[in-house]
Amino acid sequence: SGNRHRSVFGANGMRVSLESNQAETVQTSLTLGPRETSRTKVLVQEFRAKRLSMVVQMMKLSVGKSGGKSNRPWIQRHLINPEHSRCLETWDMITLWGLAFVAIVTPVQVSMIEPKFDWMLGVNCFVDSIFFVDLILQFFLMFPKRTDYGYALESDHKKIVRAYVKSWFIIDLMSIVPFDLVGLLSRSDGLQQMKVVKVIRLMRLLKLVRMLKASRLFRRFEVRMSITYGTFALLKFFMILVLITHWLANLWALTLVLVDESDNIPRWIDGFADLEKNVSVKTKDSPWKLYVVCLYFTSYTITSVGYGDIGPQNIVETI
Repeated sequence: SGNRHRSVFGANGMRVSLESNQAETVQTSLTLGPRETSRTKVLVQEFRAKRLSMVVQMMKLSVGKSGGKSNRPWIQRHLINPEHSRCLETWDMITLWGLAFVAIVTPVQVSMIEPKFDWMLGVNCFVDSIFFVDLILQFFLMFPKRTDYGYALESDHKKIVRAYVKSWFIIDLMSIVPFDLVGLLSRSDGLQQMKVVKVIRLMRLLKLVRMLKASRLFRRFEVRMSITYGTFALLKFFMILVLITHWLANLWALTLVLVDESDNIPRWIDGFADLEKNVSVKTKDSPWKLYVVCLYFTSYTITSVGYGDIGPQNIVETI
C-alpha cells in the first residue's frame, strides 16, 4: 500500500502535506478485532482533523488572512509585501537612482558649488521628495521576523510602525531636512560674519546618511538578481572603492571652505599660485579643475604613498 497525501494551501501559497500510512491501518486491522478496529479508525480520523486544524491556525497566525472577509482595519489590508509587490521593485529602482544622485552630486555641491536658486535646487527638492515618500512607505512595508517555525513577514501594522520608529525613522527623518533651502534663506551679511553659513553648509552632508538605505535595498536586490555571490561581492567592492575615493576628493576640497583665504592661514591650494601665473582660470576658481586635482591627490594617496607635490599646510588639512 502507498502513502496518502492531503494538502492544505495557506494564505502565503505554502503547502502543508499531511501523510498517513495505510500499511499501519491494515496491520492494526489484522491484530485487532472488528470493534477495536473501527474505534481505532475513528481515533485516527479525529487525530488527523485536530492536526489539520492546528496547522491551519498556525498558518493564520504567522501569515494572516489574505482573502475573503476580514475583521481587520482597512489599513492592514493594504500593507506592502516585499516578496510579491511589483510596484515596490519599481520604487526601489527610483530610490536607487536617488541614492546615486546623493552619493555623487551632493558632496560636490557642498564642497565646491555655492548654493543658489537654479535648476539644481529644483532637482535637489525633487530628490528630497522621493525620500519623503519612501519614509511614508516604510510605515506600510512588511518585514521578516523570526518565529518558532522559521521566518515570516510581519502583518501587524502596529508592530511594523513600532519597529520602524525604533530603528530607521530618526535617520530617515534627518536625511529629508531641506538644508539647501535653509542655506539659501540664511545667506545674510550678519550670518556670514557669525560663520553660521558654514555650519549650515556642513549640515547638508547629513544627506549622506541616506546611503544607509543602500543596505536595505541591496538586500532585496540580492534576492531578485540572478548573479553569483562572488561576482556581486567583487562589483560591490569596486563600487565602494570608487565611492570612497570620490568622497575623499570632495572632503579635501572642503578644507578650502573651512579655512577661508581671509584667515591668512596657508592652504594647500596656495602652491598653485606660482604655477598658474599665466593661466586665466585658476584652479581655486574652477570647480572641475579643483575636483580633478583633489581626485588626483586622494587616488594616489589611497593606492600608494603619494608623490609629495600636494600636502596639508594647516591643522584642518592635516586632520
